[in-house]
Amino acid sequence: MAQGICVFAENYHGKLEPAAAELVTAAQLIRETTGEDISAVVMAKDCDAIVDELTCLGVNKIYVVKTEKDILLQDDAGSQILADMLKVIEPSSVLIPATPVGRSLFSRVAMKLECGLTADCTELLVGTREDGSYYIKQNKPSFGENVFVTIVTKEGCYPQMMTVRPGVYTMPEMQEASAEVIYMNDIKVPDSQIEVLEVLPSEDETDSILSAEVVVVGGRGAVENDNFELVKQFADKIGAAIGGTRPMVDSELIPFDHQIGQTGYTIRPRICISLGVSGAIQHTEGLKDTKLFVAINTDEHAAIYNVADYGMVADLREVLENYLAL
Repeated sequence: MAQGICVFAENYHGKLEPAAAELVTAAQLIRETTGEDISAVVMAKDCDAIVDELTCLGVNKIYVVKTEKDILLQDDAGSQILADMLKVIEPSSVLIPATPVGRSLFSRVAMKLECGLTADCTELLVGTREDGSYYIKQNKPSFGENVFVTIVTKEGCYPQMMTVRPGVYTMPEMQEASAEVIYMNDIKVPDSQIEVLEVLPSEDETDSILSAEVVVVGGRGAVENDNFELVKQFADKIGAAIGGTRPMVDSELIPFDHQIGQTGYTIRPRICISLGVSGAIQHTEGLKDTKLFVAINTDEHAAIYNVADYGMVADLREVLENYLAL
């Protein structure tokens, strides 16, 4: 019988990805109800540092397949390894970072295991059936930003697999190392039909949004009248990262990786300055644990004032021009 919560320990060059560590927190919240053990699956050439970090994050078991070479981006081989690992482990649920690697790998894993895969979850809750068994309520936005849906895996179909957006959960607290490490030497590492010729550094700055202490967020008001140039100058002057709502992305002023909200990223800045943002819940759900939230909007009834600590009913262009002139 399927049992346990499994986290995919996504890693690069021997280092655990923060998005994977965050999912240990999600697993711990599920465990509070189900009482299940938490395991992690590691597939990498250099495993030692990854395993060391995972042992201090509160997982019970770490399953490892060590490869002779880096198989990053070789999804045909990687997905087969992961599918074979999960067949042995038999978890009831698998939590995966909603990253390009996680999405690409586990769409193939789901096909091999003949199970479902819910994409881009922003909340995981536990439901109880009449017979007392548990299942995961996989909540996510759908149809653009207009609907929030709950997806449930068909009863009896395991594992329940879901990708979870980075930033939704916080990093777990470090604990005394106690996890059992199991090297799965019987898992065959197949030859890949994919050859990676070169890996170039990313040009986007998604990490700056996720880790920044100060973020300036532009909304529809920042799109109008060339206001975005002022927003950039303002962010540069105060040393802030720039995020935005859907209109900013649709106008191609910022990349999708800088969109904040249910259909974008969840951030936890110390200070957030919102410029011309109406404050729809689809956006504000992407802002968590902000210590100081300041909003500027011309509409005194804008919903953003319901979540802001301080609000200014004013034209953002006038405010920014006066500040930049100081």
